[in-house]
Amino acid sequence: MLNIICFGDSITEGGDFDKPKRWTSILQARLDENFPGGYRVINKGIDGNTSAQGLDRFCDDVLPWLPGLLLAEFGFNDANVKDWSIEPRVSLGEFVRNLREFHRIATAKNTSCIFILNHTIAEVEGRQGNGMTYNENLLPYDQAVIVLAEELNAEVIDLPGLMAVKGVPLQQYLSDDNLHLSEAGNKHYAQMVFDVIIEKDFYQSLIK
Repeated sequence: MLNIICFGDSITEGGDFDKPKRWTSILQARLDENFPGGYRVINKGIDGNTSAQGLDRFCDDVLPWLPGLLLAEFGFNDANVKDWSIEPRVSLGEFVRNLREFHRIATAKNTSCIFILNHTIAEVEGRQGNGMTYNENLLPYDQAVIVLAEELNAEVIDLPGLMAVKGVPLQQYLSDDNLHLSEAGNKHYAQMVFDVIIEKDFYQSLIK
């Protein structure tokens, strides 16, 4: 059985929904249908977490489940600039270093670290503490994931690209805050992750 550790923030946790409706649970169900007993999906998302907080809990929340397949989903909270500040919660440089460390540790444990490029969001209203919009602050973090993955030759689940190819309607995919997933969004998210896992056949690559 291959462990799939879903490691991230509220998008991964899915706490707005009962467990069966979260994308991680839907992913488990899809895998069970197609590969009974082949995969175990482990949800290690925590609402509000940054990559720095993820690094702090990596030893307790990720290491015990390795080797396996690590899906790292961070960025939304790292890029966030509080109303009372002009600096993001985690600087862009630290964000990249944290993702790099996730990849380094995972690789040393015979684990494929896959970066999730966060899904497309709509315009989040208002200005943040530095005078920029949430979307403007987030953009460099999204771009950094792509650059780092290329440098490390790491896999990326490109959710914006997949959403475009599949024609996923944004108004259906997102909740009212224009950022988090709706119930339908959880289903789309699970399907896109499932498709990449099957296409890349990570199970075979890890057991060789």
